[in-house]
Amino acid sequence: MAKMVGLSRKLKLPWLKYTVDLVADGTSESEIKDKLNEYLSYEIESPTVLRKTREILMNIWVYDNPYSSCLKSEAVQLIEKYPEYAVNINWCMMLAAYPVFLDMCKLIGKMSEFQDEITLAQLKQKLFDEWGERTTLYHSIDKLIATLKEFDVLRCEKPGKYHINRMVVNNEQISAFMAYAVMNIDDSGYYSFQELNDSVYLFPFEYHVEKEAVVSDGRFSISTFGGEISISLT
Repeated sequence: MAKMVGLSRKLKLPWLKYTVDLVADGTSESEIKDKLNEYLSYEIESPTVLRKTREILMNIWVYDNPYSSCLKSEAVQLIEKYPEYAVNINWCMMLAAYPVFLDMCKLIGKMSEFQDEITLAQLKQKLFDEWGERTTLYHSIDKLIATLKEFDVLRCEKPGKYHINRMVVNNEQISAFMAYAVMNIDDSGYYSFQELNDSVYLFPFEYHVEKEAVVSDGRFSISTFGGEISISLT
C-alpha cells in the first residue's frame, strides 16, 4: 500500500486504460510504476506532476483498499469485455479510491435533482463545508471538474457553470456492477429498488438494475420489510 495522494491532477481515459491493461497483464507493482513513468513522460514534463499522476492511477487500479479490492477483478474483466463502458467502470473505481470524489459526486447528484446548472462556486462551498477550506481540496476540486469534462460527463457553456451529459447504460452486467460498487462503498445496509437505480453517486448514468437480475445474482440478498422489497449485499 502506497502513501495516499490526493486526487489533485486531471486524469485522461487513455491513461486509465493503459493502467488497466498493465493490471490485466499481471504486471508487477514495480513494473507498473516504471511503465507509467515512461508512458506519462510523453505528456507530462514536470517530475512532480508525473509522480502525483502516476500515484493517483495506481491508487485507483493497483493498490488495494477496503472498497476497491472486492471490485478490481470484475472491473478489469468488464472493462476489457465492454470498453465502451470505460467511463462507468473507472468511475466506480474512483469512488472506491477517493472519498473526495465520492463526496463531490454525491453533491452534484443531489444538486442535479433540483437544478439543471451546476455552479463551481456552489460546489466548492458545499465541499468546503464538508471538508474544511484546505488548499489541497481547493486544487482537487478544479482537477476533478477538469477530469469530468475530460470524461465528457460535464459540459461548460459559461465559465464556472456546468451541465451534465447523461450517459445511457444498456448493459445489465455494467448496471449490476455499478450498483454493487455503490453498495460496497456507501455501506448503508438496505436499499429499495428505486434507491439502487437512482444513486446520487452515479449521477451522469441512466441505468436500470432489473429485479430478475438481482434475484439471480449471488452478491445480492432480497428481503421484505413493511411490504416493500429491500436489497442488501450477501
